[in-house]
Amino acid sequence: MNDDANIRVLATLPSADSLPDTVLQETFVDPLGIESFWEHWYLQGFVDQGFGKVKLVVGKPGSGKTHLLYHFAARARMLGYVVASIDAYRDRISAIDELYRAVAGQVNWEELFRSALRIVIQEELGYPEFDGGPEEFLTWGETVRNLSGNLLRRDMREAIDRFLRAIDLESEFLLALRVRMNHILLEQPSDAAQQWLMGQKVGATVRKGIGLQESVTRRNARALLTSLAVWVHRLTRCGLVILIDNIDALASTTRVEGRPYYTRAARDQSYEMLRELLDESAFSPYLMTVWAGDGEAVANPRTGFSSYPALWARLQTEVQSDRPNLFADLVDLDKLWAEDAAHLDDLVSRWRAVPLTEPLARGMDSSHTTLGLEWGRPRRLVADVLGERLAAERDER
Repeated sequence: MNDDANIRVLATLPSADSLPDTVLQETFVDPLGIESFWEHWYLQGFVDQGFGKVKLVVGKPGSGKTHLLYHFAARARMLGYVVASIDAYRDRISAIDELYRAVAGQVNWEELFRSALRIVIQEELGYPEFDGGPEEFLTWGETVRNLSGNLLRRDMREAIDRFLRAIDLESEFLLALRVRMNHILLEQPSDAAQQWLMGQKVGATVRKGIGLQESVTRRNARALLTSLAVWVHRLTRCGLVILIDNIDALASTTRVEGRPYYTRAARDQSYEMLRELLDESAFSPYLMTVWAGDGEAVANPRTGFSSYPALWARLQTEVQSDRPNLFADLVDLDKLWAEDAAHLDDLVSRWRAVPLTEPLARGMDSSHTTLGLEWGRPRRLVADVLGERLAAERDER
């Protein structure tokens, strides 16, 4: 299949990021049980117990990488994890501060702050009966409990400080949390501290006015990311899951409009960041990161993982085997499907049963032909099933 045909088929066949949530759920099949394995071995009893993990998923286009990430994100959220999903075709991630900003920009900070203040009020101050919003607490204390407003404000500031100091947080991250929590409690409109936590630019005068000395930079972003995961765990008893799709963008040598382009230096910097995340995962509590991308691209000796020896050496396993190792840091989805004929049959059954909506029908070219081996087995099977169904529907007319 030539490049033009490749592009045409990619544009017409349904991809996971274009499917409704109901179709994503109905058509998901877990190849060789990899998602269940991650959930059992990592999300339940490992990451939530203070450990970190990094996984890399590769495969041919259409092997189900994006579908796996979308479904795994839903599972992690159901368990209580905070999840950030990043698309390397859209978000530039050539350095750790860019990764932190991409993650922090997706966090529901207001929800986390309200959860934190609820814990402070009910546990630190000892008012478990209070079930209102944090901004209502002062009024409640004065009217229902006949407490002095000034004393209550002082007690609340001290309780917030005790609560935060009991968590192992980077000092400026802790300070920004404390400032924002006090502002919410006192219904003060300033959100400079929250902007700083999200990695946004805050003027030096404003920043120093609330006690913050530095902006988010490469020097402190790793500590801030770790602090975010630790803080999330304190509030949820779970942790933080980061899912990064289309990492083959790092290895691309072609400039595509709307996508980040990585020079050799930027690419090496990204690979070094990934190597450090792998090496330091044991010291990144409550954090799981999954990177996924096209296997051929990331294996490219000139621009892929193997072009950066320190990362490539880190990904090699001492014991070589043709059978997939679900514990390995690098997982090849094509190999998982090759070992799981039963789930491939299940995949076909699910796509035969899913309602053939107009968007799905519109997405299939009327001159559909079987895809070549350069495509993942799942994509080829789905294309055949949809092609047959559309042909049968046309014949019925």
